[in-house]
Amino acid sequence: MFENTFLDFATVSAVVAAFVSVVGNAFNIEVKFRSLLAILLGVILVVLPVWMMEKVITALLIGLTASGVYTQVKKRDYQVPDNDSSNLSEPKVPRPPKINGPDDV
Repeated sequence: MFENTFLDFATVSAVVAAFVSVVGNAFNIEVKFRSLLAILLGVILVVLPVWMMEKVITALLIGLTASGVYTQVKKRDYQVPDNDSSNLSEPKVPRPPKINGPDDV
């Protein structure tokens, strides 16, 4: 069915799953509707011409990879200098806001 390695079943399935996860989290879609979104996206991808499907899958792979890398980047730790007399000339570094989890990005 697929002539290109980008368009094998495993790749398309992984892209659809990642896309549904990202879109579902971004728009707070209930879990019970995410399966319908996955089926709809799968149908759309299958009915596209092969040349267009290659472009769409490539764009989704790049975008979803960048999205995943962005969410996995470790946040920097802020360091507050000690309040000893030798550091009076340096301004205090502000403390970052409290972060509850990965959804607070």
